[in-house]
Amino acid sequence: MKFKEYGPVIMIIAVLAVLAGVQGMFGRTTQPEMLQSQVGGTGNSLQEVTVFDLEIELHEGSEIEMRYMARDEDLQMAEVRRNDRNERLSGDEALEEIRVIVESSPPLTSTEPLSLIQGILDQLEIHQADVKDFDLEYELADGTKRTIELEVDKDRGDNDNGGSSPDNDWSENSD
Repeated sequence: MKFKEYGPVIMIIAVLAVLAGVQGMFGRTTQPEMLQSQVGGTGNSLQEVTVFDLEIELHEGSEIEMRYMARDEDLQMAEVRRNDRNERLSGDEALEEIRVIVESSPPLTSTEPLSLIQGILDQLEIHQADVKDFDLEYELADGTKRTIELEVDKDRGDNDNGGSSPDNDWSENSD
């Protein structure tokens, strides 16, 4: 038959397919993973933020701290400390991790602090039941300042039934 005529063409196609697959495997650059949160979308940009200070204390005693300060585009300081992962980052690595958190969070101008808390916890892959204390302070370039604090007290007793139940106290301050 005439299969011998198509042999070189089939071989060329097979080689091109293998090369395309190899390029796809090795040509990828690693990007920080933005997790899909159940909380609404964002419009945040790290350029809009001049101060970002996040402290989360977990029930097991671990702490997560993220600090960012920018005076202008050339002078930015960032630090990330996660005791739950024995991780300490500074410089560009910390800046990138904070950028992902800020840009994937619900709008920082939102008046719904619980949505912002849940969005940040989702991005950090922290279950809300593991949180003992959540403190977030940030300042935007337009002068907006916000402080969000959430304290979960699992040891407080319930007077009605004698058992203990979680008690969530949160507050938000804005200037």
